[in-house]
Amino acid sequence: MTQHKFLDRRLQEYNAILTTALQNLATSLPTENCSHQSKLIKIMLEILSEVNLRNEQFVAAIEEDIKNSLLLD
Repeated sequence: MTQHKFLDRRLQEYNAILTTALQNLATSLPTENCSHQSKLIKIMLEILSEVNLRNEQFVAAIEEDIKNSLLLD
């Protein structure tokens, strides 16, 4: 269980760093020259948000499975 929480925490840290980096990049791009790249970064942020949501659901499902298996013992 401790390893599971460690991996989940590391994944959250990685996602937070990646999100911040992408947001910083999106705001630093000049609008006239890089509107296409900016749109791509925004799409990447949306995908990252979806991945984060799915990871949270996956972790919740694992925790529920562990809880249920412990209750059966």
